[in-house]
Amino acid sequence: MIKWAWTYGLATLALCFVACDSGRTAGSSMETENSIAVLVQLADGTPAARMDVIVRPESYLAGASELGSDSLYRLHFTTDDQGRVLLSDVPLGSYVVEARNDSLKGFAKISYATEEQDSLTVDVSKPSKVSGRVGLPQLARSSATVSVVGLDYQVQMDSTGYFEFEALPSGNVEIVAFVNDASEDSVKVYGKIETDVGAQSGEDGLYLGDSAYVKTYFVLDDFENGVDKWAPAASMNAEVSLSSDSAGLGREGLAAHFVCKRDSAAEWDWALIGHELGGFVDMSDLDSIVFWARGSEQSRLSFAFDVFVNGDSVTSSENTKSWVHFSLDTAWTRYTVIPAELDTADSNGGNVGWDAVKSRVTKLSIFGQMGTEVWVDDIEVFGYGIFDPYAPITKKKD
Repeated sequence: MIKWAWTYGLATLALCFVACDSGRTAGSSMETENSIAVLVQLADGTPAARMDVIVRPESYLAGASELGSDSLYRLHFTTDDQGRVLLSDVPLGSYVVEARNDSLKGFAKISYATEEQDSLTVDVSKPSKVSGRVGLPQLARSSATVSVVGLDYQVQMDSTGYFEFEALPSGNVEIVAFVNDASEDSVKVYGKIETDVGAQSGEDGLYLGDSAYVKTYFVLDDFENGVDKWAPAASMNAEVSLSSDSAGLGREGLAAHFVCKRDSAAEWDWALIGHELGGFVDMSDLDSIVFWARGSEQSRLSFAFDVFVNGDSVTSSENTKSWVHFSLDTAWTRYTVIPAELDTADSNGGNVGWDAVKSRVTKLSIFGQMGTEVWVDDIEVFGYGIFDPYAPITKKKD
C-alpha cells in the first residue's frame, strides 16, 4: 500500500525547553502571568476534580528515537476540587493539554504565543478503542510504531500491519505510523491519517498509507449476505461443501464455511471455493488482500490468483495461477496476501508466478486442505476501489 516514505520533521521539539516542577495544583487565583488557566469538566459541565493534566508540544511523536525521553519537555499538573489548574512557567509555543484518570480522558490544543494569560477548557469522557492497519508490503518485515501526534499513546503493529489503541481520548487526532531509521538518524513515516476519535462514523478501522490508497480500498466479501458470490469446486476424487455459518469464537456475524473431503488416496486431490471476476482484471497495482480465517486441527489454506483462458473467452480449459499457502490456527487469525511474497514459479498446481498472471486475473480461489474444515471472513482488498473486469488488457503474443 505504501509507495513512498519521507522524514518526519521533528527537529524543533527539543529546542528552547526548560526544566520545571511537577505536580502543581491550582490555587485560589487564576491571574498569574506567563501561565495557562485550565478548567477540566465532564460533558455536563461538572468539574473534574483531581485529574492528571499533562502538557506536550503539539508536534510530539511518542516513540520517535530522535527525541529521547530526556529531551522531551513535559509538564505535569493536577486539578483541584473545582477541576481547575494553573499551568505556570510554560514556554511560548503550541501544545496539547490532556486531562485523564483511570476512566476518563480528554484533550485540547492551545497556541501560547505571548506571555499574556490564556485560558482553556478540557472536556473529559470515556475513551474509545481505535484500530486500523498500516500499509504493506514495505513494512511487512518491519515493526512500525503507531503514535498519536501530541499525545503519549503508541502501539506496535503486528505482522499483518494491524494495530489497536485500547483507550484514546475523544477528539480530532492525527495518527502516524513510522519507523526509526538509525542509519539516517531520522524518523520515516509510512502512513498517517486524521480521525475523529469517539465519532459515530461507522468505520471499522483506519488505513495508514499513501493518501491515494486510502481511497482505493474495498471489502470483497464479508459474507453477511451469504456465500452466493463463491462457487465450490473439487477434483474428481474429492468433494467440497460450502455454507454460510456463524463466525463465532469472538467474531460477530456470518462467515464462509467449507469442508474438504477426499474420496481416494490420490496425491493431487484438491477442493476450493472460487470468486469469478467476470473477465480479465489487471491486478498489477495490487497492494495486498487481507482476510480472517480459522481451520480445524493442523489445517492449511492456499490463496490463489487464477487465470482461465481459452482463446479470447474466459473458460476453464486452461488453468494457471499464482498462490501462497498459510498454516491455519483454530482461532480466528488475520492473514495478508502480498504479491511480493507469493510462491515463485514452479510446477506445483500450475503455479506460474505473479508476474505471469497479475495483468489478467479472472478468479480468486481459496483452497482447503483435504480432510479439514475452513472458515473465512472479511476479505479486504487494498490498492483498488473495485476490480474492473472490463479494463482493456494487452494480450501477449506467444
